[in-house]
Amino acid sequence: MDVLWGLLFFGGLGGLWYLGYRIDPHWSTKDGTRFVCNSQVISMEGPIGRKREAQVNVIPDGTLIIGQRVALRRRRTTWVITAKSDDPPKHKAVYLIRKTDGGNLQIDQMALYLPTKSRCIKVLDDALATRQSRAR
Repeated sequence: MDVLWGLLFFGGLGGLWYLGYRIDPHWSTKDGTRFVCNSQVISMEGPIGRKREAQVNVIPDGTLIIGQRVALRRRRTTWVITAKSDDPPKHKAVYLIRKTDGGNLQIDQMALYLPTKSRCIKVLDDALATRQSRAR
């Protein structure tokens, strides 16, 4: 009987671990300018590493300030939106962003994964439209 309880305990732990890994973190302010989502660094060949949680702050000019946990600290970097995926996964919106340093675009790219019903989708779409209109 003790073996059965042990198996149930470890099976429950494994199930909770799996659910915790599969659930996407998402939170957004009412105006959609600050939110938490999944992000993944991308190279020319494809994704690098696993998805990580990112805290995003959209400032009025459309620039994104993203904070990601590195070890015990949070590293903050500046990014701009370059594109929105035409064929995202089901119930998701995917934005491609590039790192910027003093107005110069860097080679680093990242994908932001958001639920399609999120309040921040409109804010990111507006920032992308503003950036594309400035590029013309």
